[in-house]
Amino acid sequence: MINSNSESWVGPEAEIESVDRLNSLENLLQLTDRIKSLEAELTQVSTTRVLRPTEQLDAEQQLIAMRTSPPWRVGRVVTIPLRIVQRMLLRNSNR
Repeated sequence: MINSNSESWVGPEAEIESVDRLNSLENLLQLTDRIKSLEAELTQVSTTRVLRPTEQLDAEQQLIAMRTSPPWRVGRVVTIPLRIVQRMLLRNSNR
């Protein structure tokens, strides 16, 4: 088969390659569509989950109880030198 524009022979292999290319482009389009729908679903889920006032109060009380517990306080004291070094490194890297 002679192509009048490029004056080259085009055989059945070229048709197979074009079909494969169309299939891969269609698969890419389906994948992109799936990603977009998942992103939309994630946005919807993350914005609709809001704690009720009682749940928020319970969570805040649990956090206060944890922070006043002896293991938490001991852990904070033990990690003071590490936190000081981290702050110094962050301040020096920001300069």
